[in-house]
Amino acid sequence: MEKIFFELFESSKFAFKSLKSNLLRTLLSLLGVSIGIFSIVAIYSAIDALNETVMSSMNKFGQNTLYITKFSFMGQSNVPRWKRKNFPFPTINEYKFLQKNLSRDEVKAVTFRIFMPATKLTVPGGETVSGAELIADGAEFPKIQELEFESGRFFNKAEEESASPVVILGADLKQALFDNQPALKKTIRVYGKKLKIIGVLKKEGSSIGPSNDGKAFISSSFARTIVAPHKSFTAIIVAPKPMADVKKLTDQIIVLLRQKRKLKPSEIDNFFVNNINTVKDQVEKLTSVLRMGGGFLALFSLLIGAFGIANIMFVSVKERTNQIGIQKALGAKNSFILWQFLFEAMFLSIIGGMIGIMLVWGGTVIVSHLSDSIHIVLTLKNIILGLFISSVIGIIAGLWPAWKAARLNPVEAIRTGM
Repeated sequence: MEKIFFELFESSKFAFKSLKSNLLRTLLSLLGVSIGIFSIVAIYSAIDALNETVMSSMNKFGQNTLYITKFSFMGQSNVPRWKRKNFPFPTINEYKFLQKNLSRDEVKAVTFRIFMPATKLTVPGGETVSGAELIADGAEFPKIQELEFESGRFFNKAEEESASPVVILGADLKQALFDNQPALKKTIRVYGKKLKIIGVLKKEGSSIGPSNDGKAFISSSFARTIVAPHKSFTAIIVAPKPMADVKKLTDQIIVLLRQKRKLKPSEIDNFFVNNINTVKDQVEKLTSVLRMGGGFLALFSLLIGAFGIANIMFVSVKERTNQIGIQKALGAKNSFILWQFLFEAMFLSIIGGMIGIMLVWGGTVIVSHLSDSIHIVLTLKNIILGLFISSVIGIIAGLWPAWKAARLNPVEAIRTGM
């Protein structure tokens, strides 16, 4: 065993000296591998960052949260499109019916959401914000999506039932309307009606996906006084408890809603119960496809790098034919020669891979400084992947030239070199 390690050590020393003596050629050989590893690690890091950002945004809505509406989130259904188009939106009465009849042993929260059109918020005698996102929801919404408050609170059940004119502002809206001044208990106008600010949310920061910074929250009951619910996009949101049987709960919702809508057994469901986890699964599948596609594209760069290393190794074998002959004449084994050239190819490839990884790291630092919404992290998994691929490329590219060098006849090698 000691003899094998000594042979490997000596082979690696010869390989390193050879690379050092041909520095310019070594640097040019690194270029192809560096670009290839940079491509694949950068693509995978970007896809991982996108997946993590989207998934973390969706996780705000909890696990297995159910959205009952006239649309299928997946966009696919056995029901013809013209039938789906005529499905009714959920109503406030259906929301109250489900809230009353669903088992609270299984359900954490039930809310009724009205998706309001973008609107204008105005401080009387002060600033105006156009295109603000107005969300009309139920009092149990904070049980579905956790909210952090800078000051104040969310509206309660009594305020929801009495359609109280109260509003909660996201951090960006508060800043736009009141600058650095306190906003709590002040008044703004929405659709010509006065609303009292009872809460201001902490700033979340921009991200891919839903951020509450640019949103204002009002109760769905108050929203019904300013917009016609039958003309609005509505949904009933049901959040199951962590240990709930989601399949059983979904079946219960379907039975109750069919009962409320007086659907005959022969009639199809004219609504969809969408599970947020189904969307997450689709995002993960899309990410896998992107990783495969990105890896396939980066493979071309890696092949160019591999051909470059193989070409340089053949040249190196040709140049050092005389040296190989002398080494073999002095007793060097075939394995010593083989490892010498194989190590040289691996060193080239691994160093090129490290340069590519360093370039990715530099890119992530630059992107993170330039953009608050994009956070790309070079993970240990992708670093190991890059080094592993570069090692494999080195072995594949150097195997044939190394084998060819090891098989040279010492007498012919010395004669050819002379």
